[in-house]
Amino acid sequence: MFAQNQDTRIYYEIGGRQDGPPLLLLRGLTRTIRHWGPLLDDLGTTFRTIALDNRGVGRSDKPYGIYSTRTMADDAAAVLAHAGIDRAAVFGISLGGAIAQEFALRHPERVTRLVLGCTRASGKDGPPARLSTVLTLLSGLWLPEARALERTTPLVLSPEFLREHPEIVGEWQELAERFPTRRRALIGQLGAVLRHDTRDRLRTIAAPTLVISGDADRLIDVACSHALARAIPGARLELLPGAGHDIPAERPEAIAALLREFCA
Repeated sequence: MFAQNQDTRIYYEIGGRQDGPPLLLLRGLTRTIRHWGPLLDDLGTTFRTIALDNRGVGRSDKPYGIYSTRTMADDAAAVLAHAGIDRAAVFGISLGGAIAQEFALRHPERVTRLVLGCTRASGKDGPPARLSTVLTLLSGLWLPEARALERTTPLVLSPEFLREHPEIVGEWQELAERFPTRRRALIGQLGAVLRHDTRDRLRTIAAPTLVISGDADRLIDVACSHALARAIPGARLELLPGAGHDIPAERPEAIAALLREFCA
């Protein structure tokens, strides 16, 4: 199904239990609905899941220009409105977590619970990224997507997980073949990451909030999750020992358990 936010169509899917509490799912940079993997079906045994392709990826429109997390939050609100869902718990990971922050700030009446995974309030939070990390992330601008994934996957998954599951690189490369990321969309989403800043507004978030992070995250330092939990009134922090950045891929069972306990 497609929702419309101004001139941009946003693709989304509804699954899980029809009578379950609604759960809106927001993925990260260049990730599509399919990148939720088995976690989506697991959550569907409890929740009515609403998963979307952010603007720029998957089946959603890929407009030119630099995106913003505010606009992408409005995309998510348009999805809920189109689906006829008034309120939902919201789980965002990485860029999706930044979008979720803006969603809670811009559409507070729609949020029952807020879960922020491996994300931050601003690029100025936490230790500065290493130049090598930045260059690796930007490799998608000049390398074929399959080759770029070989370079970036070690940034988002822990070494232990990659040793045990080397097949995930090939799985993500297959998804990239099915839903290739256009250069203009990557630039647009990277712009949203760089421009995101909610630091001065987080104290106004009223929804019960859970912050989750892997303590071995190489992409967004765990210090950023600590800062989020301190800034949002009453927020709770959960750390996953040894987990890297992409916790839905690495720890789907732990994520599902936390979401059930906190949101259901």
